[in-house]
Amino acid sequence: MAKKVKKAGKFSVNDLLPGDILAFKGDPEDTISKLIMKFTGSDVSHGAIFVQKEECVLAEAGLGGIHAIRTRDDSTAREAYVMRHNKASKKGVDAVVPFAKDYVLQDLPYPYSDLILLGLILIFKQKVTKPLVSRVVVEFLCLVAAELKKIIEDKNTPGKHTMVCSSYVYQCYLDASKKNPALKLKIKDGDVGFKDHPLIGRKSKSFSLFDMYADYVASHEDECKKDFKAKKLEPAKKLRSKKEILADLEKLVLSKGADKLPELTPETLSVLIDIINAIKDVIQALVTFVKGDRVSFSEMMKVAREQQSMFITPNDLVQHVTNAKNVGMVKLGRYGGEYDDNWKK
Repeated sequence: MAKKVKKAGKFSVNDLLPGDILAFKGDPEDTISKLIMKFTGSDVSHGAIFVQKEECVLAEAGLGGIHAIRTRDDSTAREAYVMRHNKASKKGVDAVVPFAKDYVLQDLPYPYSDLILLGLILIFKQKVTKPLVSRVVVEFLCLVAAELKKIIEDKNTPGKHTMVCSSYVYQCYLDASKKNPALKLKIKDGDVGFKDHPLIGRKSKSFSLFDMYADYVASHEDECKKDFKAKKLEPAKKLRSKKEILADLEKLVLSKGADKLPELTPETLSVLIDIINAIKDVIQALVTFVKGDRVSFSEMMKVAREQQSMFITPNDLVQHVTNAKNVGMVKLGRYGGEYDDNWKK
C-alpha cells in the first residue's frame, strides 16, 4: 500500500498557480472510482492541471476528451491535493502551460473513460495475485476491449487520441522538459514497478498482468504471431452487464488473500490462458487506437511497452513524484461551458 501523504493546509482557488497539479479524491459511491483507489492503494482517482489564474481555468482529460473549464471554490466538492513542482516560481510553472493549452486546442476526439483507465491500471500496474486469477477478470478485460473497439468504430481517426487524466498531466511536464530537463516529473516506486525495461532502465519489485502476457509471448512467439494475423480485431463478445461485472470485481479485490500469489493448478492455468487471451484483445485494441490497424505483431508489443512505461496513475501524481510536493488541499467546483474557444484565434 502507498505511503500516506501528510495533507497540507486548506487552499482557495486564488492560491493556485499555473502548472499546479490537482489530484482529486475519488467518489466512494462510484464502483469504478472505488476500484481505481483500491488498485492504487490511494484516495484519488482523477488528475488535472491548473493553467490560468485569470478566470481560474484548469485543463483535464475526461469523457469528453481533453478540455479546459473554469473553476471556483466549492465547499461541497471532493478535495484535491495541490502538488506544486519544486521549480515553480511565484508565478507557477509557466513553461508547462502552452503544452497543456495545445493539447486542449487539438480537440482530440478519443476520450478515455474511467472504465478504460481502470482496465489499464489492472493490466499495466496490478501485480498478479490469487484473486485476479478469475473468470471475472476475463469478463472485465473483455468489457474494456469492447469499449476500445467501440471507440475505434465510432471515430476512425488512427493516431489522433487523448490520454488518461494523469498521463496528460505527466505529458505536459515531459514536453516542457525538452527545453528545461529539471521540469520532468520524477516518478519513484510507481504503483507497481516494471520489470527490467530499456525505456526506463530499472527493475520492478513485482510482476504485472502485462509482464505475464509479455513472458507468455516470449515463449510462444510463433503461435502468438499466427493468432494475431488470423484474428485481427474480433467483434465484441456478448457479456454480462457492466454493473454485474464491476460488482463481482469489487468483491474479488476486497476478498481475503488479496496479496497472495496464485497456486498453479490445472484450473488456475486454464483461467490464466483466458486472461492472457483477454489481455491480447485489449492490447491489440489499444494499439489500433493509437497507431491504426497496420501494425505488425512485434510493433504491437513495442507500442504496448511504450504505453506501459508512460502510464501514470492519479496516485503516482501524489505519492510517487519526488520533485513536487503537496502545498495545500482545495475543493473546486467546475462551472460554465468548455473554456477552449477562448484560446482559439
